[in-house]
Amino acid sequence: MGVDFMGSLEFIPMTHDELLAKVKETGLVAKNIITGNWVYEPQIEALRAVVELHKPDDSFASSVYCICEERYPCPTIQAIEKELL
Repeated sequence: MGVDFMGSLEFIPMTHDELLAKVKETGLVAKNIITGNWVYEPQIEALRAVVELHKPDDSFASSVYCICEERYPCPTIQAIEKELL
């Protein structure tokens, strides 16, 4: 989020990669000492899967859309971003 010259909050969406990083950072639980992989809460894994599914697709001629056929960022991505800020 940014602040405009009048002092009100302005929503600035994250890139898809920034959002994925934020989801991962939010859900870190522990590092598996055997595999070295980070372990996440199941709910965070579900959220990550939703964000992965709603990635931008710029193969459309004039705009960027995601799999749900909404302009990116779609309402799903906007809702997730809002809750993570």
